[in-house]
Amino acid sequence: MGQNEDLEEKKLLGSGGYVLAKLTEQEELRASLGVPQIFLANIDRLSEDRFTRYFCKKCSREYNGCPNIAYENPNEEIGNGIILIEKGEYQCKICNNIIAIYRKFNR
Repeated sequence: MGQNEDLEEKKLLGSGGYVLAKLTEQEELRASLGVPQIFLANIDRLSEDRFTRYFCKKCSREYNGCPNIAYENPNEEIGNGIILIEKGEYQCKICNNIIAIYRKFNR
């Protein structure tokens, strides 16, 4: 991310809730599937300081700050030269409910 890129707070959906995080225009485009909502799973891992709040469906509550981020780097070949570089989860800090899952592949 360039120093001069503007960040704008956006709501990103996940299967277990949503987050409010600051995104660049490029990240916002990547998170979009051509529908009005944008999805956390479509963005690689964001740094914790980019999150302002998150909502957990299991707790039915919104929390300040960043959910827990758990990830690993398997560097596993999926097939046809596609390698799974990183896989991770955003989890509620209170109940460990998974807010969203993401995968990062070589491009």
